[in-house]
Parts: sequence; C-alpha cells; structure tokens
Amino acid sequence: MKPLLICCLSFLFLFSCSDNEEIQAESHAFTISGTLLAPNNQDPISNAKVEAYLGTTLKGNTLTNNTGEFNIALPAGAYRLKLSKGLFSTQQEINVSSETTLAHFTLDSLPKIGVVTGYYDNIENVLVDIGLVNPLTGAPLFDIIDGVNTSRLPYNHSSKHGNHGEENHKKSSQNPQLTPNVSFDFGDLINDPALLETYDIIFLNCGLIDGFSDLDSNLLNYVSNGGFLYATDWASLYLTSITNNGADYLSFLTPERSGISLSTNATILNGNLNAWLFLNFGITIDDTIEINEFLNLWQVVDSYDPNTCISWLSGPVTYSTDSGSETAIKDLAFTFQVGSGAVFYSSFHTENTDQGFSDVDRIMEYLVFEMSDIE
Repeated sequence: MKPLLICCLSFLFLFSCSDNEEIQAESHAFTISGTLLAPNNQDPISNAKVEAYLGTTLKGNTLTNNTGEFNIALPAGAYRLKLSKGLFSTQQEINVSSETTLAHFTLDSLPKIGVVTGYYDNIENVLVDIGLVNPLTGAPLFDIIDGVNTSRLPYNHSSKHGNHGEENHKKSSQNPQLTPNVSFDFGDLINDPALLETYDIIFLNCGLIDGFSDLDSNLLNYVSNGGFLYATDWASLYLTSITNNGADYLSFLTPERSGISLSTNATILNGNLNAWLFLNFGITIDDTIEINEFLNLWQVVDSYDPNTCISWLSGPVTYSTDSGSETAIKDLAFTFQVGSGAVFYSSFHTENTDQGFSDVDRIMEYLVFEMSDIE
C-alpha cells in the first residue's frame, strides 16, 4: 500500500505544481504605459480614468497623473482600453503580450455642448483652443447659441445694467467662425426644458441677456437631472434658483456687481490644478497665479459652503460697499454638485483679447474637463 500511496501523492504533487505554474503564467502582468491628451492633441489630461476590459469584465484600472501619463499592469490578452475624463472619453483595442508604451490617446468622444454667447466673455475661444473643432474645417464641434440678441425681448443685458467693459469687446476679439450656428436663441433655450435636456453641458458667458432670469428654475431642473452648467460673473443672475437665493452652495455679495479690482495674485487651493499648471506649462509660483481677467463691476462671491462646494482659487480683492470700499480675501471659482449634475461658477472669465492660451485660459481649460468629472 505504501508504494501506491507514494505514487498517488507524487502524481498529485506534480499535477499541483503544473497547475500552479499555469496559474502563475496566466497571472503574469505586463506594464502598459501611455499618455492621454485633450482633443487638441497637445495638452495633458490629468486624473482621468483608465479602464481595461476583457469582454465586459473590468480587469484593471488606474488614473492618469498630472502630466497625463499612466501605467497599468495587465496579463496577456486582448483588451478594450477606455480612457475618460468626465463626459469626454476615448477607447482603443489593444493586444497585451509584452511591456508596451502605447502611442498617446486623444479624447475624441465629446459630450453635446451648447455655448450661450455674451458681450464680455468668450469661453467658446477656449473650447476651440482645447480642440473641440472639426480637424478639416476648423468649425466648432459644439452649438453656439445667441445670448445677446433675441426676438423675445426689446432690450439687452447692457442696457439694463450699464457697461461692464468695452461695448465692442466681444465683436473685436471673436473668431469669425464662432458666430451662432443654430436657429434658436437663448430665450428659446431657457423656455424649453426639453431643448435644455438635449445638452450635456451648457456654458453661459458673462454678458448674456438677463431678461429671462424668471425662468432660471428650468436651469435648476436641467442640472438636477444630470446637466452640467458653466456660468461666469454676471451670469450669476441665472443661479438664483439653483442656490436657493444664496441659502445653498454659495451666496453673492450685495450690492451686486461691486467688484473693483481688475487683477489679484490668487492662491490655488487645489494641488492637482497647481501641479498641472506648473508641470505642463511652467505656470504658478508658490501656489499662486495672477488672475487678470476681471472687468469693472464684476460679481463678488460673499461666502460658500465648504461641505458642498469645491473652491479652486482665492485672493485679495477690493469691492464697493454701502459705506465705501473694502479689501478682503474672497474665493473666486467653484464647483458644486446639484442632484445628478453640477455647476461651475467663477467671478472672473476669459476676455480673449490675445491669441492662444493666457494663464487664465489654462485654468478654464482644466476646469472645463473637471466640471463634468463629478461622482
């Protein structure tokens, strides 16, 4: 009996070793490296998701670093690699059989975006510089909605509230292709909840017409149901329902539109934003950056709820009060989640009088991708 027992044990031992070696061979992982870029094929995307699927099964995941690079360990096989930053994404089939550095990835699956024009802000120029354009024609891959002229009202924003800056500023600085390219205007958009919901992200430029503020509850519903809303400076008027008249998220200083400072040396409050600016573009010194895109009479944020809002920057600014003027450190840009969606608001914006990216444009670029990356 003993020889038979020894033979059986030996066989089991050999089978166990062989099986274990096969498992070890199958579980050996290869490091796959790559870089994720914005649609302009130049600017790195940080803290983006990298997910590797074998069929429908997630087999590995990681995040890009502040220079857009990633490493992911995968056993040999055929994978679908998906990279995403909020609502922007790309994917590619890859075969893993050795350590590999892949060609860079570019975000090419874009959300449905609507930009409402304004007299004093041109976020559409930043979107073009990010690469949200047809590579052959240069035409924008987003809708441009007239927010200045509308057949619904006989007046515009500037006639009701006075001059915020140079009256012809927008016309002189705008890319000729960036004119309204849809048949409806902002009045049509905000009046139609179904039309609002066709957009994943809506950008409200400063200086859009203010006569539809009584319909801002439609924007609250839009965001609560999963939409993402960008608003700057005077577009704060359209956040009244969303902020519950200043009781939730953040409140605006009164008297309204009392900002005096035209620039400030702001502190960057987010380490990833600071690292992205510094490592990729050599911007920022000691976590600070000059914000010089204020226009006269800008809207100051009085306070915000740190439990519900992310503040990105703060700096000393001067503003008017009922008794004169005051200088204090104020927070300048925020993201906050509302229902299934989110809002980005900043007191400064993009004037875009110069070609290419300014330092402020770089901040806005980062936050365009960041604002939809809310979970």
